[in-house]
Amino acid sequence: MPDRYRVVEYDSGPRGMPGMEAIINEKAAEGYALHQVIERSTYQWVLIFSLRLSVEHPGSSPASLLANTC
Repeated sequence: MPDRYRVVEYDSGPRGMPGMEAIINEKAAEGYALHQVIERSTYQWVLIFSLRLSVEHPGSSPASLLANTC
């Protein structure tokens, strides 16, 4: 089963945060929702993502669990 949380460090640099949205979208595609954002310094951030429970992950459905036991 996938980890329940993911922690990503992000450095926005002096140009701003256009890449942060891309990271959030990438993790959303993996089944994670943004849980918390912590500002460490002017340009450094920590993004914490939590696993969305409503998303089915490969090998986690009842049908796939049953198939693995046969």
